[in-house]
Amino acid sequence: MKATSKYNKWLLGIGCFLAASSFTACDKDEIYIDPIPEQFSVALTTLNVEWNEKEGVIEIEANDDWKAESKVDWIVIDPSKGGVGASRAYLLLDPNPYRLPRTGEIEVTCGEKKTTVKVTQAGCSDDALITPINLYLEVPSLDWEAGEVDLSLYTKEIMGNLGMTMEEFTEGIGDEGNLEFFVLDKDDNWIAGGTSGTRCGAWFDNNMEVTQWSTGSYPANAAFMEVYNEDGPTIVIGRAPANPDNAEYTIRFGFTPANDHSRYQYFTLNFVFTPVDLKGTVVATHDIDMEIVANEGYVATPAVFDAAAICGELGCASLDLAKVVGYDADGEFVGYSANNGYWYMQNGSIGSWGDGAGWFIEYWGEGPDSEDYSSFAVGPFPGVVNVAATSQIGFWYNNNVVMFNINVKVVEGEAVEE
Repeated sequence: MKATSKYNKWLLGIGCFLAASSFTACDKDEIYIDPIPEQFSVALTTLNVEWNEKEGVIEIEANDDWKAESKVDWIVIDPSKGGVGASRAYLLLDPNPYRLPRTGEIEVTCGEKKTTVKVTQAGCSDDALITPINLYLEVPSLDWEAGEVDLSLYTKEIMGNLGMTMEEFTEGIGDEGNLEFFVLDKDDNWIAGGTSGTRCGAWFDNNMEVTQWSTGSYPANAAFMEVYNEDGPTIVIGRAPANPDNAEYTIRFGFTPANDHSRYQYFTLNFVFTPVDLKGTVVATHDIDMEIVANEGYVATPAVFDAAAICGELGCASLDLAKVVGYDADGEFVGYSANNGYWYMQNGSIGSWGDGAGWFIEYWGEGPDSEDYSSFAVGPFPGVVNVAATSQIGFWYNNNVVMFNINVKVVEGEAVEE
């Protein structure tokens, strides 16, 4: 605070006395005023409130103008500024929607002096009022097709209910992480997951109850959920074969630290398997000859092709935007019978794993030698040898189809273990 401002305020304070003499006597050189010390105080620097308390109060003593600023959005100050003397500032508080306590700061400034008031609000004690993270996802109604949800969008909720930063949460859902995954049944009981491909994940039957993989098909297996942390915290929901088009489901699940079950985060995920029409016009056809060696496992050989050329024929920027397709004799799309691809019978037609199967063809993505190339994976059914046939598989994008005739020949050779 500048000395001139103090001088002026005190000069006004003695103005009446000086006026009793005469204004000509108001010569600054003939008046001596002691320096006035800066007086500024806030009655408290910490404040603890209940989770649903609506108001708090701080008292301020100042000999100059002051202002108060909230550093969080759940505290509003009224009034937020004042003048010389004793003042009372009311803190208007939003209820805490999270399980854990939260803190906010208020900064009060008077001249060149500042005081910080730390407000601690208790965690919500009414579980019914804590809103879960609500998610919605549409997944194409294709066998094994999956959709993703990015959990990094929910930093505030995860911090408020788990007490974790997003980095800690991401690490916690990994295979070596400290977070447990559970599913809520109709009575809000916690059912342990871990029945799908990841530690934090599960298979669900058509009633959305946690189950093990059995047939891999509806209704015993209707959908799977997997949680990954490689590129950030991500939930993947996938469709099991034969699930009806437009099937809608809701699952409730959560995460909790293994060593502290008082902290947990609930999620509600609504998802629907939307029908897709993958009919299209074949705009190009390519032949690939594949000779694969019979083996007792499911070891595949890559069938490499020029990805850029295929994208040019389809009219898409990347094959990641295209769908893998196979058609029956009537030209109708056939749902996947292998991961992102098909099992084929020994006569080359699309079929399924089991008796009479000859080989599988799946789209693997990037080729083994260059990012400019992609590949299919072609592998024999165990025990099949000395058979040959042509199988078709292709890519669909925006009603355009590029089809591959893959001429498969399974020959004898040294058995390869998977």
